[in-house]
Amino acid sequence: MSSMSLLSEPDAPPPLQDVFRASTLRGYVGSTWNRRPYIWYVATGELRARQMNSVLGNLWHLLNPILQIGVFFLIFGVVLKTDRGVDNFMLFLTVGVIIFQFSQKATTEGAKSIVSNGGLMRSISFPRAVLPFTATSIEALAIIPAVFVLLSVAVLTGETPDLRWFALIPILALQTAFNAGAAMVAARATSHVRDVEQILPFLFRLLFYASAIIFSADAYIEAGYRWLFVANPLYSITTSARWAMGIGEIDRWIVLSVVAWGIGLLVGGFIWFRAAEATYGRQ
Repeated sequence: MSSMSLLSEPDAPPPLQDVFRASTLRGYVGSTWNRRPYIWYVATGELRARQMNSVLGNLWHLLNPILQIGVFFLIFGVVLKTDRGVDNFMLFLTVGVIIFQFSQKATTEGAKSIVSNGGLMRSISFPRAVLPFTATSIEALAIIPAVFVLLSVAVLTGETPDLRWFALIPILALQTAFNAGAAMVAARATSHVRDVEQILPFLFRLLFYASAIIFSADAYIEAGYRWLFVANPLYSITTSARWAMGIGEIDRWIVLSVVAWGIGLLVGGFIWFRAAEATYGRQ
């Protein structure tokens, strides 16, 4: 080694970065997109770990929706008889419960994603949108066993497999986009007002009844008020999924509502979430 190399200045270390520094919107989108492997790794790991300490383990991913649907069917189908106007009420209820809980869980878990990762955000510079996206991805993976339950219920209740069932794929994709947007909106709101996390269960309880999960809106609601349901994203997504399984009909307004809410909330929620990027983790 020459004396010149020994006396030369060592390479300067990379400059320190402010972990709260927000990049441009374009750079932020690219940085979030490049972390897809991390989101997948965390989501799959969390899903495996959820039932690790239970006796039946991952079998609970199938048992949970089955037991929940059974309870709802007993109460609302047998006792309260809210099945008016629905031929296959078991399948009708199964679709509603699975679709609704997908959005409920993704939103509530997304709401906690910022406040529960304060230490991580103060240590590492990364786009904070990764956190609600990860929460949404976990619930998207968790719904896969529930979809198999849904298809099984359809066959067991006498429905014939149909090509229309494949429409569930784009419907669930749009719902996942909607859930990601809702998770980001809830995450930002909760990071500034912690009480939002406590309010969400009551909001979703109201939405449960306002989305016609346990009854047919056409059988109970006057036609003049139907637009209120169509404007409700969870009603439109649920109605579309029921149509895909051969229950009921949809019109262009239902389809437009699903597409508009799915894409619109994803884009709008992402922009609104990113606007407060520099504040996350400082509280």
